[in-house]
Amino acid sequence: MTNYRLDRRFVLLAVGINVVAAGVAAALAFFLSSVAALAWVFGVLAVVLLLNALRVFALPPLVARTDPGGVRLGGPLTVKPIRVAWLDIEDVSTADGRLYVDRGGEAVIAFPLAYVGSRAPALMRDVYERLNAANGYQRFDPTT
Repeated sequence: MTNYRLDRRFVLLAVGINVVAAGVAAALAFFLSSVAALAWVFGVLAVVLLLNALRVFALPPLVARTDPGGVRLGGPLTVKPIRVAWLDIEDVSTADGRLYVDRGGEAVIAFPLAYVGSRAPALMRDVYERLNAANGYQRFDPTT
């Protein structure tokens, strides 16, 4: 199993939003200090938001996972996760910075490669190698 995590440029946006929200919650806790219950609620909220920012920064969410059975594309902070078995895939291609997975008929999944950042070539190579292994022959060429 190979995991691909969200690229830092998207992670930093989520961290920034959490830090700003924590700051607002801390300010509200300070200004509402005359009402002890509200001050505690906003104070705890500020701490929780800061801890979430640290968690997301330290361990970005998974956005792609490949294993011998299939591929899962998407996850938190990106697109809705979709799991596809290797044998259900009819074609794979890339264009305009997206990975297109054709499941046959009108079912084409478009996954932005920017989500995995510099690991996009490794994801592409992994997808092609696992597709070839699942089909038992050289069906896809990663150089095209």
